[in-house]
Amino acid sequence: MSLKDNERWNKKYAAEEHITGKEPSNWLKENASLLNTGGKALDVAGGEGRNSVFVAGKGYEVTCLDISENGLTKAAALADEKKTTITTLRADLDDGSLPENEYDLVLCFNFLNRNLFSEIRATLKSSGLLFYETFTTDYLKYSNFKKEWVLEPNELLRAFGDLRVLRYREVDENPNAFASLVAQKL
Repeated sequence: MSLKDNERWNKKYAAEEHITGKEPSNWLKENASLLNTGGKALDVAGGEGRNSVFVAGKGYEVTCLDISENGLTKAAALADEKKTTITTLRADLDDGSLPENEYDLVLCFNFLNRNLFSEIRATLKSSGLLFYETFTTDYLKYSNFKKEWVLEPNELLRAFGDLRVLRYREVDENPNAFASLVAQKL
């Protein structure tokens, strides 16, 4: 990402209200029974922290990673509001790398950087869980997204096919189109 990306996301998160709300992703809530009661979790491009706060409430020690200071400030405030604790970390996801064998849980919602796929896999501990959900090419019918920001059909499934896939779906229901995955590192 660049300074331009940082500015764009800071502007987007500058509004007082949470742009995606304070409740966790439906995919995360629907599959919460797969979460154990703790360990270390990483929320990649965690934005305003709704998913970070949810898994912190399930007993995880969570790091919410994002490029936007405004998003991370809102994430910390949401954690305080929900009486839980998260660590916020500002990072450009195009720079650096994720530590290997570090996390029991990795979350990635509404963000796509294909270069991170191998790092996400490597940062998961053995038996660690990955929850991933983002937009597919079908979403281009309903938005002005760029093609490089969306997944091809079955791309997410292929990208993490070496993990044990526990849940997978692709949805195209106007105005939403996305792929969702829960997988476990063997």
